[in-house]
Amino acid sequence: MAAATSRPASLPAVALLVYPATLLLGSLFSILSPTARPGRDSSAQPVSPLAPSLASDLHLSENPVNYFARKNNVFNVYFVKIGWLWTTAAFVSLLVFSPLYSSSRPQSSSQQETRFRRTLQAVLRYTLVTIVWYLSTQWFFGPAIIDRGFVATGGKCERALQEVGNMGPGGSNPTDLETLFTAATCKTAGGAWRGGHDISGHVLMLVLATALLSFEAVGASAPALLARFGVTADTGRERKASDADSNPILESPETSSFARTWALRLVWGVVGLGWWMLFMTAIWFHTWLEKWSGLTIALTAVYTIYILPRRLDSLRDVIGLPGV
Repeated sequence: MAAATSRPASLPAVALLVYPATLLLGSLFSILSPTARPGRDSSAQPVSPLAPSLASDLHLSENPVNYFARKNNVFNVYFVKIGWLWTTAAFVSLLVFSPLYSSSRPQSSSQQETRFRRTLQAVLRYTLVTIVWYLSTQWFFGPAIIDRGFVATGGKCERALQEVGNMGPGGSNPTDLETLFTAATCKTAGGAWRGGHDISGHVLMLVLATALLSFEAVGASAPALLARFGVTADTGRERKASDADSNPILESPETSSFARTWALRLVWGVVGLGWWMLFMTAIWFHTWLEKWSGLTIALTAVYTIYILPRRLDSLRDVIGLPGV
């Protein structure tokens, strides 16, 4: 008697608890550590257009004790501020070098169709996560959602408004500046973007990026790992002749190739550094509520894209699941 087909190996939903645990640990450290005494940074520096949060008014002292509390630390400048570039590079390397999506060996038409479907669905999942990041932190028919929320909760460009207000009748209207400025233009003009609820774009971006790469990497690696330990989706049922086309990854020698190994190292390197910078953000940047607001948006998107399709067949048919 044939047994039910086993579910594909993937990250469990409980794995998402690592993110609130990280923020909680960082928040506790910021309270208990004598060196973690956040203060406002009054300096104004230009903001990168690819910065993860356009409304990021970081809570830093002017002379931070910890290296990671400095906005100009090398990891913040060359990793976090261009974090989606690293995320995209790691994701593309996974698509190019994982045998789940590509192969140089001769393939039947059914194998080609399966790989094409997997690739298309993986790109769709990446696109959906990217849209959430972009609309939240970069652009939403003008200012990003984070900027709009900041202004809606009373935020404004304080110092610039004061300076323009002292210009006299020939100056611009401060009310206009308050309405038009985004965090990027405010800081570039020498103002201080303060007064509202500043959802942490760092937290939002880092959670989205690390979750995306983790789910995709585990899904792409699972068939090879199952094959190594002699476990396949055919376990417990009679193997049919047509199964040779339905599960081509397990028999491919490319699963241990040099390129695939380094692609996975890049992916997990980005995930590891992303988690570390999330922990540093939890300690040094933003208020408690601002960090958890960013986490809520990110986890809602991740749950919808990677967990919900396991229960909804209609959604799974469209965006698929990593490794399936």
